[in-house]
Amino acid sequence: MQLATHRTTTRDVTIGGHTIPAGSTVLLSLLSANRDESRFTDPAAFDGNRPSNSHLAFGHGIHYCLGAPLARLEARVVFTALLSRYPELRLAADFVPRWRPSTLMHALESLPVIPRP
Repeated sequence: MQLATHRTTTRDVTIGGHTIPAGSTVLLSLLSANRDESRFTDPAAFDGNRPSNSHLAFGHGIHYCLGAPLARLEARVVFTALLSRYPELRLAADFVPRWRPSTLMHALESLPVIPRP
């Protein structure tokens, strides 16, 4: 899984009040995909019902990931199987999210779940 990619600007670009000159190499981190605080009320919260949006986690245009449909299919298969086997699966009551410290990978330290009795 690619979590970041390098690109070179072809012209001056201004983003968030900062100008990136033409010919600059930039590192694009995909960690913020679907977590834009200017678009979502609670960007850090997982919301499986968020409407489709234009994040770039799978790239764009000629850089679009050829494996994107397979990744989506794999996720659908694994979650369907997991929830079919454990339909009452829930987060553990005392779960407090702790994120791994990283600039390239946004990941939980753990995700304790329990089936409801």
